[in-house]
Amino acid sequence: MYFLYNDVMTFKISAKSVFFYAVYAAALVFMNKTIDGVPLSLGLYFAMLLCGTNLIVTPVLYILASIAHLNLIASLLSLFEAGFLCLVTFIYRRTKRKIRIEAAAYIAIALSPYIAFAEWKHADGLALIDNEYALRGIAAVAIIVFSFFCFKTVYALMYRAMRCKLKEDELVCCAVTYAAFGTGVYNLAGFFIYSSLAAGAIVFCVRLAKSPAAIIAAPVLAIPPAVVAFTPEPMTAYIIAASAALLFANAGRVAPSVVVLFLSALYSYFSGLFDCATVLIVFRALLLVCTCVLPSVPSDKYLKTLKERLLVREVLPDTAVSRSRRRTGEKLYRISEVFREIECAFNALDEDLNDSASRGRMLDDLKEKCCKNCEKAKRCEKSNVYAGFKKLIDSGCVKGKVNLIDLPSEVTLNCTNPTDILVRLNSLLAEYRRYMTEAENAKSGRILLADQAHGVADVMKSCAVELCKTYSEYSELEESIKNKLSARGISCPELYISGDDMEISAVVCGKVNAKIMTEIFAEAVGKKYQLKDKLSYDGEKSCLVFGTPPRLDAAFGVAYAIKSGERVSGDTHSVIKINEHSFLMALSDGMGSGEYAKKVSATAISLIEAFYRAEMPEGTVLKTINKLLSFNRDERFTCIDIAAVNLNTGMADFVKIGSPAGIIVREGEIKVLESQSLPLGILENLRPTVCTEQLRNGDIVVFMSDGITSAFSSATELYEFMQELKPLNPQNLADKILAGAKARTKSVADDMTVLCTRIFEK
Repeated sequence: MYFLYNDVMTFKISAKSVFFYAVYAAALVFMNKTIDGVPLSLGLYFAMLLCGTNLIVTPVLYILASIAHLNLIASLLSLFEAGFLCLVTFIYRRTKRKIRIEAAAYIAIALSPYIAFAEWKHADGLALIDNEYALRGIAAVAIIVFSFFCFKTVYALMYRAMRCKLKEDELVCCAVTYAAFGTGVYNLAGFFIYSSLAAGAIVFCVRLAKSPAAIIAAPVLAIPPAVVAFTPEPMTAYIIAASAALLFANAGRVAPSVVVLFLSALYSYFSGLFDCATVLIVFRALLLVCTCVLPSVPSDKYLKTLKERLLVREVLPDTAVSRSRRRTGEKLYRISEVFREIECAFNALDEDLNDSASRGRMLDDLKEKCCKNCEKAKRCEKSNVYAGFKKLIDSGCVKGKVNLIDLPSEVTLNCTNPTDILVRLNSLLAEYRRYMTEAENAKSGRILLADQAHGVADVMKSCAVELCKTYSEYSELEESIKNKLSARGISCPELYISGDDMEISAVVCGKVNAKIMTEIFAEAVGKKYQLKDKLSYDGEKSCLVFGTPPRLDAAFGVAYAIKSGERVSGDTHSVIKINEHSFLMALSDGMGSGEYAKKVSATAISLIEAFYRAEMPEGTVLKTINKLLSFNRDERFTCIDIAAVNLNTGMADFVKIGSPAGIIVREGEIKVLESQSLPLGILENLRPTVCTEQLRNGDIVVFMSDGITSAFSSATELYEFMQELKPLNPQNLADKILAGAKARTKSVADDMTVLCTRIFEK
């Protein structure tokens, strides 16, 4: 058990605070009357301090309640108790520390003068131990234990009762604390007054709950008289009264009061309480009538509102949320399996192109069209002419077309009509080329679709796994945060922590103070939080999403020049935030210049942005773009530079495909990132250059198109030129690099683009 000092509740001077401290003072007085000579109110006093009440008003009221006993020794001892515990609380609050189980030691120290000097008082017949100091020691232990009960009770009533459902242990602590409070009321007011108040409380509970749960109030209210009188009769009477009132709960306001009034009067009569003076009989009768009738005054509308706040929790249970998440995750997983099957189906259809059948059909066609009506057809069947036809077909499949010089000797020596053979075969070869082109395109399309299905399956599977996760590892932390929010007056019935970055989703009732919430989250989790999203629903409720802001940020600059004679540049760049924690910079250099080069590079950049935002695997992204570019009609290709930066850690993943060297400028030094791969769209099997670098505060990443690098005589000249630069910001550096490249050329022979991005701490 520990106590929260950072969640201090400050009570302003108002009707509400006056009422609160008035109830506290009355409770102190009644608890002092529980057992004569035992400062049981000390437990309530220390519990109030631990829950964050005022350090001046709280001890003053405790001392005044002790003085009300008209016991000089008890009053003097209360000064020491109040002062010592107030000092301990003040120190812990200033140091922002938490008191744990050591609270028992502090209470024991505060009670040490009481054990040594206090006068023990007890009712006749209750002294089971003759040793006065033993009795004081037992009383001190009881006070220490009772203090922990009081803390749980005060904390639950002050911060949780009107905002969330109390736990079983909190309800037990409330019952124990009430037993001490009610016993004092019983000792001070007497049986009849207490039983009259209890009867009114039973009526109110029945009207409020209108369920068997109201009967639970009866044995709790019966604890004080049962403890004092050592008899179970009051408990039996209260349970009977509550059960009877519950039967008439739906019969109107007055019916439960009449039933309880009748049963209370009947119990009083048989208990002999009316064998008194007439004046007392009238007084007691009026008191009983008033205490039973007054609970009928509150309107049904008021009781409904109070019931909704105290008993009805129209909040989606954690189990329902978990089940919904699990079902959604299972659906996504099944869909991912469908896409996995689609991938397998396309891969199964992706067989190596075998044209032996096509060549066999061409041979059969030549025999049918050219040799069927020939006089020497039977002789050719016995000779090796058809073997010559096979050689001719093989040669035509390789060259695409045949002529007289391609005729093998088997055909020239034996065939009487070689010209018809060549004409027919060239016609078949044209059809063969069209067929093979279509087959190759179909194969590439199947591979592309299979890769896409694989990527979609992976993304959906990861989403399914994320949704099906149980966040039991954060359950204690979630409950602790909800308690802290409640202590600061923020009603938060639902709160979930998810993901590796510990994103917090909270449902808040009433007015929202995002600043206080972020402070509590930062203290509880140890990370800085900020409000990411807010959604209002169900009238007074709001759903807020808090996330940790990234440690780093990025600023970029770009400079470019269009090739002389062209209207547009074939280079395209992109600088975007993939999400709040990831940053992407990319430069695509379309081979050539002009409109079509621009279209090719822009297409590549658009696909990169879309795929990275969808968090698709990097390999799938590049393979897809490579396949799409391989379809272009003019055999135009593109070189690509990609850098994906984690803004939390500064780790950057670089991907270079056929591009010039990238550069990291760091404190006057440069680090070169070389590329050894071919551009996109040339080879089917893509092998990009991939590396990972740790970026620091102030680092500038520089990407350049080949128009910049070709302007310098060598890479060494470029690196020396950049070392001489003193970059103030990324835009300034980009402008200087472009100016240096243009100064070394008579005209812009190729599109020039410089993209610079600086990483800095927030």
